[in-house]
Amino acid sequence: MSTELYLVYLTTVIVLLIAPGPMTMLTLSTSVRFGHRKALATIVGSNLAGLILMLLSATGIGALITSNPALFEALKYAGAGYLLWLGISAWRARPKEAVETTSFGYRDRCTFSLFKQTLLVGLANPKGLIFFAALFPQFLDTSKPMTPQLVLLCSTFTAVDFIILNLVAMGGCQLANRLCSSTAQKRFNRLCGATFIGLGSALAIG
Repeated sequence: MSTELYLVYLTTVIVLLIAPGPMTMLTLSTSVRFGHRKALATIVGSNLAGLILMLLSATGIGALITSNPALFEALKYAGAGYLLWLGISAWRARPKEAVETTSFGYRDRCTFSLFKQTLLVGLANPKGLIFFAALFPQFLDTSKPMTPQLVLLCSTFTAVDFIILNLVAMGGCQLANRLCSSTAQKRFNRLCGATFIGLGSALAIG
């Protein structure tokens, strides 16, 4: 892969990942409620989910899943249902003055639980398989070995994802300082809830 082509890929990835999505909202809401250290669990979950989807796309398993309409639809609706559940739970979450902590209806969320939640959100969207299957071929040089190129594409995507989500987490920590009143927290919970419900609905009908 030439330097020019790699820079085009890098720019494309940055633009794609800056756009708000489920991982962005999960990282933001986690950092607001629990701080940056806990948000790292969601960031790593996002990175791992992306790597798994990239691997599945590269090995052809993704093509097998997307070519099976029944399986693809089942995965899509499962992912949409999970996002809707997150949205409803976030909407109903009470301000932290009323409970010990708020995080989508749970009082106690360990780091592994947050990691698992993000991983499931990432893997539950089969459109990720289509996305990577469509993205990578645009930047592969068929005259050169595929493995080094795929490693470069995957590692670049993961690194950019990690950096951007960390910036989101830092922004969430700053936002948390402004959410001192129960009214502000309630509005934030409902904003997160509405966003997840919207994302889940879009996945279901898309």
